[in-house]
Amino acid sequence: MATHIGVGLSDKVKGFDCGRDAARAAVASLSNTTTPITLALLFTSNSHPEQVLKGANSVLGDVPLIGATSVGQYSHEGYVERGAGVMLIQSDHIRFHTNRYQRPLVGKGRLLGDLHGVTAEGLGSAYHHRALVLFPDVQVMNLDEVVDRAMTETGMLYDILGGPSPNANQPPRPPAIFFNRRIFRNGLSAAEVLSQTPLGLALDNGWTPLSGAYRVTHTDAHRILKIDGRPVWEVYEDFLNDHGIPYGQDDLAATTLHYPVGVCENGSCKVSFVMGFDRIGAMLVTSPPPVGRLIHILSTRPDAMVTAAGRAVDHARERTESCAGALFIDCMSTAMVLGETYPQQWVAVQERLGGVPFLGFRSHGVLSRLQGQTAGHYECSVGTFIFPE
Repeated sequence: MATHIGVGLSDKVKGFDCGRDAARAAVASLSNTTTPITLALLFTSNSHPEQVLKGANSVLGDVPLIGATSVGQYSHEGYVERGAGVMLIQSDHIRFHTNRYQRPLVGKGRLLGDLHGVTAEGLGSAYHHRALVLFPDVQVMNLDEVVDRAMTETGMLYDILGGPSPNANQPPRPPAIFFNRRIFRNGLSAAEVLSQTPLGLALDNGWTPLSGAYRVTHTDAHRILKIDGRPVWEVYEDFLNDHGIPYGQDDLAATTLHYPVGVCENGSCKVSFVMGFDRIGAMLVTSPPPVGRLIHILSTRPDAMVTAAGRAVDHARERTESCAGALFIDCMSTAMVLGETYPQQWVAVQERLGGVPFLGFRSHGVLSRLQGQTAGHYECSVGTFIFPE
């Protein structure tokens, strides 16, 4: 049994050339060129993602492909913005079944389609290590709900890891999802991963509680309106004043970036990036925690976040017997918090993996369902998926 992984990057300006060259580089890096490619992953921050997909498909042909737009890609060979990254997987002991969901909102019907691993044949097969990778459009889906639906449909038998396609401001670009030769918005692409040997999945971050706990008492789709029965801004302002943290309206966004909110259990925190406050004092977040949940205001240090990236690799490797390659899902807000120390995260990952090929992409947080951690949408975090040899 063997798994081979090839990774390629490109920073070509023209979208078609960017996708073509990234795919060519990934093919060239494969040590085994005779075994069919079982799955391709494509991520791009180029301004013309539809052309990037065409370029990649011009090289890969009918290879099953999923992925999404991002705000940057990195590998063992470097980092590109406005470029593309491709990962190719060859394996005779890991099966991949791809699917898509293309609707404006999560509604009726199955999100993931028919899963092979929960059929009578799948449950009794040698492919009894199960995982799911998801790449949804951040604009139209409640991300906590995506994880909840995926957990229900997989019968809690699968680990889940995913990265939502983000909005990009520079250059302006809405989220987009890739599925084979198609690019679409409003939905997700996914791969069911069934393996004969253990898979390595982990998620970590360097955030710890600084204040709280507070009980969530009123929310809607993208706002926390009240905690402890008070407008959230009143509580947050008290926190800033109590801790002597300077702030002003002009730099409030920079302040909240370093003090998100989160649900903390068993030593880990599910982080929600604070995107601001509206005129009634409600906190704007992507995925509000449910009413009744206890939350904290969090803090971190750059060295803690760098250490967390390395720790995610270590935990993922502990769960599997070998490492053919790795996929990293890295929240775009992590780079904003780390600032000039962001390259240290890349170095920490590379040092842990040595010469093993890996591909990372910067998404709008990480979707996760892993044993011992709170399931849902994490921001300011890094997820690791290690494919065994």
